[in-house]
Amino acid sequence: MTITYSLNVSEARLCGFAKLLLRWRGSIYKLLYREMVIFCGLYFSLSTIYRYMLDDDQKIIFESLAKYCERFTDLIPLSFVLGFYVSIVVGRWWQQYLSVPWPDKTVMAIAAYVNGTDERGRVIRRTLARYLSLLSALTFQAVSTAVKKRFPTLDHMEEAGLMTKEERRVYDMIPVSHGKWWVPAQWFVALAVRARKEGRIKDDILLKNLLEVMHEYRGCCGMLFSYDWISIPLVYTQVVTLAIYTYFLATVMGRQYLKPSNNQDIDLYIPIFTILQFFFYMGWLKVAEQLINPFGEDDDDFELNWCLDRNLQVSFQIVDDMHQRHPRLVRDIYWDEAEPQLPYTKSSVNLRTQPHLGSAMTLDVDPEEAEFVPMETILEEDHDDNKYNSPPTSPSAEIGSPGLPGVWEHYNRHNAMADNISQTGVRILGTGSRILNMIMGNSTESIAPRKESHQNLVPNFVLRTPARQPRTASQAEGLNHEEQETAAAEEHKTLLQDAVAVDVPEEAIKEEEEPSPYEPNASTESLAENSQCDSYSELLPK
Repeated sequence: MTITYSLNVSEARLCGFAKLLLRWRGSIYKLLYREMVIFCGLYFSLSTIYRYMLDDDQKIIFESLAKYCERFTDLIPLSFVLGFYVSIVVGRWWQQYLSVPWPDKTVMAIAAYVNGTDERGRVIRRTLARYLSLLSALTFQAVSTAVKKRFPTLDHMEEAGLMTKEERRVYDMIPVSHGKWWVPAQWFVALAVRARKEGRIKDDILLKNLLEVMHEYRGCCGMLFSYDWISIPLVYTQVVTLAIYTYFLATVMGRQYLKPSNNQDIDLYIPIFTILQFFFYMGWLKVAEQLINPFGEDDDDFELNWCLDRNLQVSFQIVDDMHQRHPRLVRDIYWDEAEPQLPYTKSSVNLRTQPHLGSAMTLDVDPEEAEFVPMETILEEDHDDNKYNSPPTSPSAEIGSPGLPGVWEHYNRHNAMADNISQTGVRILGTGSRILNMIMGNSTESIAPRKESHQNLVPNFVLRTPARQPRTASQAEGLNHEEQETAAAEEHKTLLQDAVAVDVPEEAIKEEEEPSPYEPNASTESLAENSQCDSYSELLPK
């Protein structure tokens, strides 16, 4: 029952849509002519009463009432309410069409996966295809009045061949108070599993794929049932309907032409623009009324009866008559051609176009502007001098820089503070861990201080600190660069000897020529490898 006019609008030409206005079937005139007759009858009845049946005093009252109705009709947000409602209805209408089940994908899977050219193989394939048609028929019967009129009862489906007597008996015996339209889907699954056990389906993967496409088909039927069950909220439909009818009831009185002597508009007997407004708004509402349930018998409702006929015929053709059959393999006419060209007829040769290679491919660039330009390398330090906050690797890196000694002294001071904080934290954590283990019984160590031996000083980990030890400004103040280096080495050696009362080899305490502040000190590594202690705090200066 769908009205198709795609061919009439295939080309945009003069009065292309105007020709569609002359159609009656599926037109707005067919939907709206009754309401239009009622509206015009009420309007002209009030106009006749005002002009010929009222005295002067009554006309004054009538005119006051007409002005009042005209003034307050603008308070109804008709366009907003109606437009939003129709957009929801149209979107829902298209989604319902997308939910109509089509068995092509499922029956092609049946033909590919269920093997066997014997009679039992044919029976299994045809039965699976028939279950799909029965599933859609039961769903359409529950949601569509057109299908319900075609198949009022299960007896009609049995007589039509969609259901056998045995299947009808089993269907009636199922003790379910809800809808049983899903039963053929369960029969489909059971029969597919049986075909797998008989070896007609090669492996479990093919069975899984077959069941997946069947579940998609069943999901479409479920969506149709859900759309029939869950409608657009009734309150919204009532609001839109009341807004439309209230507006035009007020318009019947408010748009009356009053006497020109009262400084009103020109006296016209036919309200042309009021009728057009009624036509547009009421027609808009009629569009929503027709599309809100596309499973009825309106001109633009879905033709589900045709879908049943088509699906049953196509399903049997695919799973039976065309099963494992295809034309003989031959060479195509373009066998020796690298770029085959399909021919054009005389009526279509003017439609031939060149392939699109990209909009920028036709751009011409001046040869002088197409030469490459040598690019200079931009150093990262030159690009952003303040990107890193690390100081120079050595005070001698930039001898003669005016502010360098102060910067280096400031860095050493902060480095010393950070080391002191970290050493104190490690000392506290080590002592607390030992005491906690002794309290909980996880350690046999006594709480009383004990004398550690040199052989037991094996730390579990070594906390690596920057190789450059903190040097205060007072120790290096007034010394040149070489004297500063010598003083730092002596101070470093003294700290390590005080921390561990062992003889440390001289070669273990060496400082690289320009060590990085983030590399571990060689002397510290050597000490960690050759000494052992319970906590790192014993390696730190007191």
